Amino acid sequence: MGTFVGIMLGAALIAVGIASGQAQANVFWNWQGLAIVLGGTIAATLISYPLPEVFRGFRSFFVIFRSGVHDLVDAVNRLVTATRIFHREGVTATAQHAAGWKDLWIFKDGLQLMINGYTRDEAKEILEDQVRWQLSRERKQENLFNRMAKIAPAFGMVGTLIGLINMLITLQSHPQQVGEGLAIALTTTFYGLILANLVFSPIAAKIRERAENNVLLQTMQIETILMLYDKRNYVFVREKLAAYLNAGLRKKVQQTAGIHPATGTSKVKKAA
Repeated sequence: MGTFVGIMLGAALIAVGIASGQAQANVFWNWQGLAIVLGGTIAATLISYPLPEVFRGFRSFFVIFRSGVHDLVDAVNRLVTATRIFHREGVTATAQHAAGWKDLWIFKDGLQLMINGYTRDEAKEILEDQVRWQLSRERKQENLFNRMAKIAPAFGMVGTLIGLINMLITLQSHPQQVGEGLAIALTTTFYGLILANLVFSPIAAKIRERAENNVLLQTMQIETILMLYDKRNYVFVREKLAAYLNAGLRKKVQQTAGIHPATGTSKVKKAA
């Protein structure tokens, strides 16, 4: 939602700036210049990166419209519940309970490693490699859009130079069109700056934010698996996972567990 609002707000501010000026709005439309900037940026990106990586990066454009924020309180509660099932019924029952958790796939992989007989250190190494590899892919996508943000203004200048050369050639025969020709030539720089600062750079920042959120959630899952190997009880697991959260989220975790956030004592009365 925030991404869509940001794009619409940026576009609205640019539209207001154009409408409030003295130039006609159609002066800002230059499809040849847009083709030079956008086409040149894509061409340079294809030269710089392998084709599958470029396609993967372009698919990320649509991902930015989905929220990259995870419900960490819900994740902690589910991992704690899985810990209780693990101690009562074993790892197989825990894996069956977590079968539908698409967002906690690292935890499910960890349970499968336990079922397959891997040691604690082996499971830790495998799971951390999975997280590291996913982070590497996401950083490649971030770098791709950062690269496009640097290329777009450069091709904007290329389009402007092409327009200026054409304008100078016609200067002697049509001197009255110099002002309009210069305005059209500058639109390509305009396009390059808009694409770089309103599209490509924000996408790269969004991908980086999503990657950081994913790493946090995945680290919590790995910690839970390691605590299952260590036979830690669910209370310790809850407190350990809550330590990854900010104060507000920790308070919510404690409230859902029936613990008073100020005193740290249980609000559930013991039976006499």
